[in-house]
Amino acid sequence: MYLVHQVVARVLRKLPPNVLRDDLVAAGTFGLVDALRKSTERGPAFDWYARIRIRGAVVDELRAQDWLTRRARTRVARAQAQGEVGSVAVVGFDDLPESQAQALADQSVATPQEQVEQRMDRLALERAVALLPEREASIVGWHYFEGIPFKTIAVRLSVSEPRVSQLHARAMGRLRATLTEQTGAAAA
Repeated sequence: MYLVHQVVARVLRKLPPNVLRDDLVAAGTFGLVDALRKSTERGPAFDWYARIRIRGAVVDELRAQDWLTRRARTRVARAQAQGEVGSVAVVGFDDLPESQAQALADQSVATPQEQVEQRMDRLALERAVALLPEREASIVGWHYFEGIPFKTIAVRLSVSEPRVSQLHARAMGRLRATLTEQTGAAAA
């Protein structure tokens, strides 16, 4: 274990204080155990072999904890060495104060629950429209789902615009009744 502690102490000198020593010691211990499994020889040659395995395990642990890819980390290190970039801090969204988190959140996007409710409402509406007579279902579909004005619908059906309005009103009454029955049945 003295090898693990030596390697970890050497590596820790080059790291920021937020890296936990215990995590690196645990990773180094796995490297030591791996070295013991793969080598039958003990002595000075084993010490150097074990140091290499321990350091590799510690570096692997550091890479696993890093949020940047190796390539991105290399670019950041190169830029810092050239003095081009100031320090950057990464904060988890959940770690922000609630006022800042709400300011950053996109309020126009529906939550998953709202999306499911909208989808269920749309399916219920589509089922209710399917129960309407063909002419009324066409008027509702054209007007609400395709955005066609009553005037154009009147031309399509070869009727007057007031007649389309009457058919629309009748269809809305039937839809309300159907949806009320469906929600009443779902609640029971």
